[in-house]
Amino acid sequence: MSIAAPSAPRPFFQITGFTAGPVRTILALVLTAVVMQICLVPAREAARWIFRNGGEGWTDHVGLFVFVAIMMQGLVGLAGIAIMRKVLPAADGHVRWPPGRSYIGLAALIGVVMGLVMLVADYWPQLLAGTAPTDYPLEPVLAAEWLLAMITTGLGEETIFRGLLVGMLVILTPGRIRLGAFEIPIAGVFVALLFGIAHYDSFNHSPLHLAVAQQIYAFAWGLTYVWLMERSKSLVAPIVAHGVGNFVEVAAVMGLLIAMG
Repeated sequence: MSIAAPSAPRPFFQITGFTAGPVRTILALVLTAVVMQICLVPAREAARWIFRNGGEGWTDHVGLFVFVAIMMQGLVGLAGIAIMRKVLPAADGHVRWPPGRSYIGLAALIGVVMGLVMLVADYWPQLLAGTAPTDYPLEPVLAAEWLLAMITTGLGEETIFRGLLVGMLVILTPGRIRLGAFEIPIAGVFVALLFGIAHYDSFNHSPLHLAVAQQIYAFAWGLTYVWLMERSKSLVAPIVAHGVGNFVEVAAVMGLLIAMG
């Protein structure tokens, strides 16, 4: 009787199927960065134009402006996915209801954790000093506008970053990366880096600690959103996690301001 040799254990870190050479990878990343800007900038500027030309009554409604920008980004992202499917028929934008397990509950739980992590990362000086952040209004209508914008953030950003950009880059730079049990496409790592870079403007108007924190957690969240998208085969779970995370942080800031007077 023969005894089969035990299979070798999988390495903790592994990259498989990455066939794109350095030139192709660089060109694909440049193309992805350009597409990202084509999607983000026009939608943001169109919303800004509406805000600036809406009369004095719009002045205090910054949250509503953010909501309009998010909705416009979502529409641009969906249009981009439709174009991608024509140019790259094999690409998958994951614009569907989850065909199996939705992962919505897990996504919501992850979003809550994300929101609390962002609260500490963004406001630890105030929290240590026992003072409440004052970034958001407490007037009911204005506060509701901000909370609406936050809970819908994923509708705009996930259609662009995970649906369009990851969907496109998976075809252009195939391959997967694994760390322990966590495995995603290499394209998801590239787009997570771009997702962090997309928040570069925080270096222009935010304290350095906040800007650096945003770069770090935006990258980490980007990896998580890709994992949720792959597991559920849909954009719904990352949209939920993204929106819940932002909502929890802003709601917590408002709650601290109310509690601390």
